[in-house]
Order: sequence, then C-alpha cells, then structure tokens
Amino acid sequence: MNKTSSLYLDFLRLMTALVVFLVHANYGRFTGGLPIICDLKFLGNDGVMVFFVLSGFVISYVSDKKEVTARDFAISRLARLYSVVIPAVILTIIVDFIGSSIDYSIYDGWWFQTDNPIWRVSASLMFVNELWFSSVRLFSNGPFWSLGYEFWYYVIFGAAYYLEGYKRVVIVLAALLIAGPKILLLFPVWLLGVLTYRITRRAMVAEPWGWGLYLGSIALYCLFESADIPRLLLEWSEANLNGVFFWTELKWSYATPFLSCYAVGTLAALHVIGLTAISHRVQVLIGPFGGPIRHLAGFTFSIYLFHYPLLQFFTAITGGIADQALKNAMIVFGTLAVIYALGTATEMRRAEFKRLIATGYDTIRRGFVLRPL
Repeated sequence: MNKTSSLYLDFLRLMTALVVFLVHANYGRFTGGLPIICDLKFLGNDGVMVFFVLSGFVISYVSDKKEVTARDFAISRLARLYSVVIPAVILTIIVDFIGSSIDYSIYDGWWFQTDNPIWRVSASLMFVNELWFSSVRLFSNGPFWSLGYEFWYYVIFGAAYYLEGYKRVVIVLAALLIAGPKILLLFPVWLLGVLTYRITRRAMVAEPWGWGLYLGSIALYCLFESADIPRLLLEWSEANLNGVFFWTELKWSYATPFLSCYAVGTLAALHVIGLTAISHRVQVLIGPFGGPIRHLAGFTFSIYLFHYPLLQFFTAITGGIADQALKNAMIVFGTLAVIYALGTATEMRRAEFKRLIATGYDTIRRGFVLRPL
C-alpha cells in the first residue's frame, strides 16, 4: 500500500467518523436538527459498514506486513481497543450520571438503559454485548454496539490466519459459536475489506477501470440513497427476520438491515479498489494536506466512541439556553473539543497501552510455563 493510498484511507476514515457524529448531532432531541442539505437517517449505519470494510482491509495489511506472530496481532488489537474503550466506559458513566441528574428528560427513552449496570459495563469491556440475539447497551452509548461485532471478527480472523492444525479449527469454530448468527450476519461486510486488500496486493487495476470504480461507487451510492433503497431493504428485513428461535424471540437489532449493509460494503470495497489505481492522481489533491489528515485521523476511534454520551451531556447542561443557534454551537463544538482533549490523552497514546499490555501478556504467559523441578 503506497503512501497516497494510506493517506486517502485515513481521510476516508476521518470523514466517516464525522458523518456518524453529524447523524447523531442532527437528532431532534439534541439540536432540533442542524442546517444540513440531506436526510442523514441511514448514513450512520452506512458509516459503520465503511468502518467494517476499512477494518478488514487494515487488519489484513498489518497481518501481512507488520504483525508476524499471533502475539503481535493480539497485543496490537487489544491495545487499539482498550486505549479508547476503557476511557469511553469511564466517560459514559460519569457524563450520564451528571447529565441525567441535571435534566433527565434528555435521557428518558429507550436510548438510555440503566438496569443491571455492572453487567452492562462488564459486557462492554469483554465485548460480549452483542452475542447471539442479545444487545446490551452501555447506558447512553449506542455506538458501542459495533465493537461487540468487530472484536469477534478479530478473533476469528486471527485464529484462522495465525494458527495451524487442530488449534485453528477448534478456536475458529468456538469463536463462531460464541459470536452467534447476528454477528456472523454482518461478517461478510468485514470480509469484503480482507478481500479488497488481497485484490489490491496481487493486481493493479488499469487506470480507466480505476476511475470507473472510484467515481462509479460514489454515483451508485448516491442513487442508492436518493431512491430510498435502504428503507425498502430494511422493511423487507424486518418482515422476514422476525420469528422465534428455540427459547427466545429473535432480536437481530443492528444486523437487521443486513442487505443494505452488504450493498454499502460492496460499494466501499469497489471504491478502495478503484483508489489504488488512481492514487497518483489523488496525491495532487490530498498530498498537501497530509499532515492535518494524519493527525486528525488519529482521533477517529475517539470520535466514534465518545461523541454520543457527550452529545447527551451537553444537551442536558445547555437546556436553559433560549438561543437555539448558540445552544447547538455549544453542543456540537463542546463535544468535539472534549473528544480532542480526551483523544490526545488516550487514542494518541496507544503505544503506551501496547507496552503495558505486552508486559502483562508476557507475565501471564510466563506464569503458565511449567518450570522443571
């Protein structure tokens, strides 16, 4: 992967995170609706699907080029996750408590779930919040759901890629069984990222085809949204996924719009494949902004995991402000400012988390090594 392609993927990652942020900031209970030119209803889920494709692509790349052992892979993934997950859990607890104490009306709905708080925190920290047909929300932090999917994609991929023989078979099958059908229903979207990396690594698409894939994927996505296809696919999924599975009613939750997810994932994959063929052209446009793009892209995970409880919090504490424009500015820019400050102390320092996790991993592993008598 050349430098321009890498920079563009950082740009795409940053833009996707900001789109998810804007989708939620546009909610009526937060800002009453921002002055934007299009309906953002389905763009939040589409953004997560783009993240899944990018994640599969990047994981394939680092496994191929950087993380040569299962130990390297596991430590890097845990460091990447926990450098932001732990602060996100702590932040959610604190701001939800303060915000709901100030103005509970902002929290009074299905989007704020507080029963069994210890289990909600534990499930989130162990990434078991979305297994099978359960869906455990971390208080107000709705976007946390996707980590309950992505973590298991890491486990399945890592076992299949790094292990051999019966260990590979046993652990992959165990991970598939633990994850359950809901998580696996969206696994093909993540695997599209893996496939995209394999394609771009082995062959270069001719430049004319590259432009067709790059621009065509954008045009098709605009048509997909303007024709209201996501809504039609969602209605079909809701009508056909409902039922009873042994002892429980099926709850597919975030996997329900899987057909739309497949479509968006495919377009994102084609977009990246096209990019690799025209990266030398794109360099002229984004190359001069490489520094700021790289820097801000380092906050994408923080934007994603911190923004929702912060939007709730700032909406609660600005309830007494009559000027809606001023209130909206405080909600939006206050949220972004806190994300930047926290991201600087967490996500941007994940190398320290990596060293800490590596030390703990090696200590635990040595403890299980039998010493001769």
